[in-house]
Amino acid sequence: MLGPILLAAMQFVPNATTCADSGNLPQQMMNACAAWDFEQADAELNATWPVALDYVRTHLSESSDWDDRPSGEERLRAAQQAWIILRDEHCGVWGYHMRGGTAEPLLYNGCRASMTRERIEDLRSLMLEDQ
Repeated sequence: MLGPILLAAMQFVPNATTCADSGNLPQQMMNACAAWDFEQADAELNATWPVALDYVRTHLSESSDWDDRPSGEERLRAAQQAWIILRDEHCGVWGYHMRGGTAEPLLYNGCRASMTRERIEDLRSLMLEDQ
């Protein structure tokens, strides 16, 4: 027979309502909420990325006879790839505050959500013309 907490965890669906007060949830549910929060941030990043890329292609990728540097698009793509590695590695270390413990996924995914939201703002700031 399953205990009430295990049964509740099996039926738990993370969303804005169920995760609104995640600090009062059992650890497994808090971890699920942190993973869900990261998924939401990642979806927003994935929606922002093509807009930023299109902006850079249109406004920051002109070729020049006197400048053989990579285009803005090439640099943005390289920066994004490096940023993903930085985020995941940094957050992996951040999770080590609870290394091997049940709260490690909470710290890891919370860090990834936070850094992803910061990256979204960074990409949006690229698109402000005539700053």
